[in-house]
Amino acid sequence: MYKRESLSRRKRRLRYARIRTFIILVLIVGCSVVFFQNNGRGKNEQKPANSYAISIEDSFYSGNSEGVIEDNTGTKDMNTNDMGKEAEVDNEEERENIKEKSIDDWRIMLINEDNPVPDDYTFELSSLDEFREFDSRAIDDLKMLIEDCRRETGGATIWAQSAYRDRSSQERLYNNKIKQYMNSGMSKEEAEKLASTSVSRPGTSEHEVGLAVDFNYANVEFENTKAFKWLADNAHKYGFILRYPEGKQSITKVIYEPWHFRYVGKEHAEVIKSKGFCLEEYIEYLKNNS
Repeated sequence: MYKRESLSRRKRRLRYARIRTFIILVLIVGCSVVFFQNNGRGKNEQKPANSYAISIEDSFYSGNSEGVIEDNTGTKDMNTNDMGKEAEVDNEEERENIKEKSIDDWRIMLINEDNPVPDDYTFELSSLDEFREFDSRAIDDLKMLIEDCRRETGGATIWAQSAYRDRSSQERLYNNKIKQYMNSGMSKEEAEKLASTSVSRPGTSEHEVGLAVDFNYANVEFENTKAFKWLADNAHKYGFILRYPEGKQSITKVIYEPWHFRYVGKEHAEVIKSKGFCLEEYIEYLKNNS
């Protein structure tokens, strides 16, 4: 009886030992699995440390200073600088192109004593009325200017006394002015010099390219009319400027002519008006600041 109970106790102990051994083995295997799964993770990290793509992405937001990210950030900075230099070169080239384009714009072609009408310059004319013509590209703006001036002033008297002139017509006017001064006792040299301040020498008149217009009777009294006051305030909106303003004779070499307006296009006219330039000053401004 005693031997039987002793055998039974040994079997139970053996069974318990086996159970403990099994549990220990399970724990060991489980811990091993957990350990190997976590292997490669940094402290408190949620992403694999060997994930290159994710590390690069994080570097742009968290300022990560790991070596490989520093290298790529440095490369990025270098590329940004290079792109900045390229952009600077492109901007400089663009400014030069704008400058050349602006100065070569037919609308602001400078015609004066020092800049005669180019021999190869060509253009088309359209009729303003039965007797007068203007550059076809600008005639609609001139017609609208005259129409709006009359309407907005309650019927102010305004008309184009002179627009396009051919070379022979300009020569006739210039010679007539010289004779007028010579008849008053001036020498031919003196008469020619004075005549050129009010009637351009043939080949140097804006009228010869169809971009200038003289309003009404073409005299100084025109500045006292409603039409002139309206033009002074509004002509730039239609692309026209007062070509020979008061106080600019030392630059234009032409006397103040309140009746003489020149088409330059709306965008140019806006700047000229706002800065108080004559056309010569505006051309110089484009050369120096574009």
